[in-house]
Amino acid sequence: MTDAPQTPAGTPGDRAVFLITLLFRAVLAAAVILALTILLLPGPAFLAFSNYLQIVAAIAGALAFLFFWNLSGQKEPFLWAACGLGLWGIANIAWYASVFLGLRALVFPSLIDLGMIGSFFLLAVAVHKGFPGRDTSTVTAMAVLATCLIIPAAVIVMTGASAAAVVTLLYFVACGILLGECIRHPGISHAELFAGSLLFALAFMVYPLREMFFVQSPFLNIIGTMVSAGFALIVTGWLPAIAAGQRQA
Repeated sequence: MTDAPQTPAGTPGDRAVFLITLLFRAVLAAAVILALTILLLPGPAFLAFSNYLQIVAAIAGALAFLFFWNLSGQKEPFLWAACGLGLWGIANIAWYASVFLGLRALVFPSLIDLGMIGSFFLLAVAVHKGFPGRDTSTVTAMAVLATCLIIPAAVIVMTGASAAAVVTLLYFVACGILLGECIRHPGISHAELFAGSLLFALAFMVYPLREMFFVQSPFLNIIGTMVSAGFALIVTGWLPAIAAGQRQA
């Protein structure tokens, strides 16, 4: 990581930004509508639609960031963001394929979790490199990370240092690091990006707890729509910085 992250620059024109915004606004709307139907749709149907939407959001987001990367003269933050969303999309495809093949009991903990956890670190690097940092937020960021350790510590105390408990700890650490970077770097000046990262992180704080303790709860399938909405907000939240970078180029 560099010591002085730069605002993304040299990015696509207004028409491309408009079309990308429109696409991810549609993803956000679809996620909200789907979340409202959680009690109306049969569980398997809701899970299927949710996973399809997550995969579309992740892969489309990765392609959008690759597009920005190419047209920006290969600015590094866009590549990190593309890799983060792309890795998560691949991991989720593997998760859904396992469920489809009747291996639902084997998806947690597994190598799939390492891919999902890795996506948080890649997005954290993208945020760190893509936006100026603020030293005054460092203490707050560290406090958020410390807070994120309370629940997995309790899980380890209750269940012991099992593989599932360790993976749960890794999820919470990864979520805390991403949120910490969002506090130190874009912060409240990029509210959509922070909101999207927060939704993504909250979903994957709930996910390992669901897999360990509440796997039969259909209501917790709502975390899939949180992920889709989070990805949509991450992409659209980055667009003002992209437009600003283009004006400066």
